[in-house]
Amino acid sequence: MSTRTRGHGGTGARIRAAVLFAVPLCACAPVPALFAQDNPALRNAVALAAEGLGDSARRIVAAELAKAKPGDPAYIEALYWRGRLATSGDSAERDLRRVAIEYSTSRWADQALLQLAQLAMAAGNGAGALQLAERLRSDYPTSLLRGRAALWAGRAAFDLGDPATACAMLDSASAESAGDVEFLNQVAYYHGRCAALPPPATADTTHPSQAPAAQAAKPPVDSSHAATGAPAAKPSTPDTARAPVSHPAAQFDVQVEATRTSRAAQAVLARVTRAGEHARVLKGADGFYRVRAGPYATERAATAAASKLKKALGGHPFVVPAS
Repeated sequence: MSTRTRGHGGTGARIRAAVLFAVPLCACAPVPALFAQDNPALRNAVALAAEGLGDSARRIVAAELAKAKPGDPAYIEALYWRGRLATSGDSAERDLRRVAIEYSTSRWADQALLQLAQLAMAAGNGAGALQLAERLRSDYPTSLLRGRAALWAGRAAFDLGDPATACAMLDSASAESAGDVEFLNQVAYYHGRCAALPPPATADTTHPSQAPAAQAAKPPVDSSHAATGAPAAKPSTPDTARAPVSHPAAQFDVQVEATRTSRAAQAVLARVTRAGEHARVLKGADGFYRVRAGPYATERAATAAASKLKKALGGHPFVVPAS
């Protein structure tokens, strides 16, 4: 079978190749362990793929996946690399989604989300790419990939015609990736588009002593607005406008498990409740049901709850921002 037939055409093959190596496989990144493989056979497979020997690499990965037990770290790692080395976008997406959803507490989950965001961008799905990148940043607050996810979120937001979000994401990418000169150059390239944006609106700086005169110069409020239902003009109140806005304390959840069915999620929910923690089930846009305990007022309290639930229920509960 020809490469064109297997890969949906030459253009599709080039897109997949670009996506495969969009996140460097070499050890030149500032965090050398970021994409390290635990399994020597998989290290060899990745090296072969980088040399253009994709078929040989895929055979090695398939062999490692076949002998691993589903759910074990070795299985998840092999599944991730099968997705990375897949010859079709559909196969890649299927394996990477399994890693990100079924094994969301594994060390490969955030990397799978980043790859899925890149696949979405390659397919012209900016909304999907933005959602996946933002999910990585929200569900994995300590991930070393947050900066890279912010770059892809910024690119996706530009494609969606939302430059304000794009520039905010690119600012985050710069702030969270200090020291990675090559990556910061990529961010700066896209951030150049932000210079054309209008400056943000500034707050009213009218001096309080000038306020009475300014108010006296305004025409009286037309009481007829009340009868017509139209909004009435309100006099300027600088002191009120400048009053500080109170923000609620940061809150955190503990994600206990993600299941495919509501019934399974309810069973987990019952176990969490018996362990003494308040919990709820959230259904995501991806169709999975996530059981989350909390919310907790501080990250420290959430971390303690995650440790407690791990001892009581097993698995890998982890802290996420409250939703």
